[in-house]
Amino acid sequence: METATRTASARPAVDNTDWLKTAAIIFVAIDHFGYYFMESDLWWSVLGRFAAPVFFFLLGYGRSTRVPALWIVAGIVLTVLDSAGNGWTWVAPNILLSFALIRWMRPLVVKLLVRHDALALAVIATALVAAAPFAGPMIEYGTSGWLWALFGLLQRLHADADPGLAPVSTLAPVRFGLVALAAAVFLWREQAAYGFPDPAFITFLVEMVLLVVVLYLYRRGPSALQPPVPASSVLRFVGRHTFDLYVLQLLASEALVALVPGLAP
Repeated sequence: METATRTASARPAVDNTDWLKTAAIIFVAIDHFGYYFMESDLWWSVLGRFAAPVFFFLLGYGRSTRVPALWIVAGIVLTVLDSAGNGWTWVAPNILLSFALIRWMRPLVVKLLVRHDALALAVIATALVAAAPFAGPMIEYGTSGWLWALFGLLQRLHADADPGLAPVSTLAPVRFGLVALAAAVFLWREQAAYGFPDPAFITFLVEMVLLVVVLYLYRRGPSALQPPVPASSVLRFVGRHTFDLYVLQLLASEALVALVPGLAP
């Protein structure tokens, strides 16, 4: 019994981030399944709206500035395949390229926020909102995704700040205002793109309210809910390889449709 207890306590704890990343992977799988394989993907798309904001948020929250070559290569390949499937018309560059840009730009945005605090935040957020109606054709999810990443960055700066020296831009009302703004802009642009009927839009609205609460309350650290093995091992694996799994899902879906055209609706 004592050995079993020591073994259990020696296992790495499942982090809150592992749960969040696993949920994002599940919802993106739902979205991709509907998009690639279902004749009517309305409700698949509605449920899949959970995924993108979480990925953008995690990019802003994470400290890494490394851009894997796989993101660039896969992003270009998927953009070309998407264009080919639409008669070689212009399509928004794949979301992976947007992820890469956010990683590259994160250090610059951090410097601006540290030096100019609330002024920099106001300018950046205003620019992203103003660009939202026009950015859709240029980057997947437009600048609405970048607002989620900006909120993720504020959450990280808040978590890392000395409580007595917290910048204005990381104060609770400011952070809550930004996540509410990100959700509102995301609702606006996704509804413009999909034209969800009323029942689907109401569901989408409820999703965004839930997401605002979850991401605002999110903190890194060991989860209060520690599942048994093998579930805990799966959660930690997904947590470590979230973006790799995202890329593999996209590439596998494209490959299946290309190799077995009958699977496509």
